[in-house]
Amino acid sequence: MPEKPDKIRVALISGAAIGAVWAIPGLNLINCCCCAGVILGGVLAVYLYKQEFHPDTPPMESSDAAVLGIMTGIAAAVVATTLNLLISFLFGDVTAEFAMSLLDGIFEKMESEGTLPPETVDQLRSEIEQSLAQSKTAIGVLMDLITNLIVNPLFATLGALIGYSMFKPKRTIGDVPQPQG
Repeated sequence: MPEKPDKIRVALISGAAIGAVWAIPGLNLINCCCCAGVILGGVLAVYLYKQEFHPDTPPMESSDAAVLGIMTGIAAAVVATTLNLLISFLFGDVTAEFAMSLLDGIFEKMESEGTLPPETVDQLRSEIEQSLAQSKTAIGVLMDLITNLIVNPLFATLGALIGYSMFKPKRTIGDVPQPQG
């Protein structure tokens, strides 16, 4: 009986898709909705993996989907971190600049309304700028990678299990064992 297809190629392709969604500014907003991009990447991995099955191949099991999700999430973490570094190097920290411009508008409104004293607004602005500067260090990049290595496999596995339940062969009445009695 033939063996099941290799998961590495599918995991790398799906991980690259998740990494792109995770890292590209604007596109990464998809993940604001419960890591939807990562979950959909896990579903994509199972779909692509299922396409490699032949009629004589053993059926895919939920454990295959879970392993595929973990592998996809690990690949996605590495790709996302690498793309984040590359985009930051080429274009600057686009996301941080966008966030700071939004926060500046909020801070200006708070100052003009008198909601917060100017000293507090200056302190908040300073703390945020310091935090953004620390995220660009080697330790910041390492922490980003570690975070991605936790979040991406978790949600990609969830997506892969959802994909498994969507794409597994449906049972017919004749497939279900009948009770003996």
